[in-house]
Amino acid sequence: MGSKRTMLKNGLGDVIDKSIASAPKVYDLFTGSGAVASHIAQRYQKAVIAVDLQTFAVVLAKSVLERDSAIADNSWICRWFARASAVQDMAMLKAASDLQESLITLEPEVAAALARKIATETENHPITSAYGGYYFSPLQSMWLDDLRRTLPKVKEHKDIALACLVRAASSCAAAPGHTAQPFKANPTAGPFLIEAWLRNLPKIVRETALFLSTQYAKVKGRSFVMDANIAAHDVQEDDLVFLDPPYSDVHYSRFYHVLETVARGEVGSIKGSGRYPPQEERPRSDYSLRTQSRTALDGLLSTLASRGANVLMTFPAGQASNGLSGAEVIEASSKHFKLIETKVTSRLSTLGGDRKHRAARQDSEELILYLSAK
Repeated sequence: MGSKRTMLKNGLGDVIDKSIASAPKVYDLFTGSGAVASHIAQRYQKAVIAVDLQTFAVVLAKSVLERDSAIADNSWICRWFARASAVQDMAMLKAASDLQESLITLEPEVAAALARKIATETENHPITSAYGGYYFSPLQSMWLDDLRRTLPKVKEHKDIALACLVRAASSCAAAPGHTAQPFKANPTAGPFLIEAWLRNLPKIVRETALFLSTQYAKVKGRSFVMDANIAAHDVQEDDLVFLDPPYSDVHYSRFYHVLETVARGEVGSIKGSGRYPPQEERPRSDYSLRTQSRTALDGLLSTLASRGANVLMTFPAGQASNGLSGAEVIEASSKHFKLIETKVTSRLSTLGGDRKHRAARQDSEELILYLSAK
């Protein structure tokens, strides 16, 4: 995730600068990594409301949007780690630590077999049971579990702590740019698996906590899990709404189910090579259904136009796999709004490329549309 960080430096940030002045508040209805919501919240005297179907996306946005000052005293981080250490299963922790020290010398297949054995013997650790020995080493996943169940009680600390776990999980996941499937313990992908397992997850959590403690909104906003088309009914006249709707015909929850598990702290039965939760437990969007994507977009734009909002939207300029194209998005937008500005930038996420067939980022034109309420 996070391709919008690049776009913010390549045209999107300029359009925001020109369109935000008269907006009472700002909505980000497909907040994703929270890059745009955080960018706006930290730079403008505007309350930002971030919405997404997936809990982990809301967790990331909440860690910045719902505070309007930095946290000066970071002793809470040490107390959090102390609580996590106090609940750790020492026998299983030793086994996981011993394996961690041996990873550099073991063949990937041997390391994976040992890791899965440890993970299956660990009790009351949902992340470890689901993903230990796959996306994470047992030591990494046990830290995720123990830090997750000893989160701080103070809201501002808890918001940061949970976002740190999601970010650390994303940084350490042994997967090619997403978490649709983990690297295999074979001669080709095995070295990448071990490389990811060797990352120091507790250190990443601590460093991220210190960084996020310095990040805050100029005006407190809100973040919540909701369908964008429903949240649109809360928008008021002259509000600025940022839209970056899904463009894949595969539900995004398939790519980020591991991060969703970390955010929720629990996972049901899992199956398949990607360790997926059942379909009914995954967030699903009409925008990822070829039969529903056009209707969903038209309904969203119609609602926002009726509310008198202004819209800033990004979308691939070409044909997307969910059935929508850039031309169709422009046509639908022009039906409800006055099209003020169109820009094109490049570098689009493929939602998980690989070194053999395609890169995770490819040169591809992406539209930046500014739509004014008629």
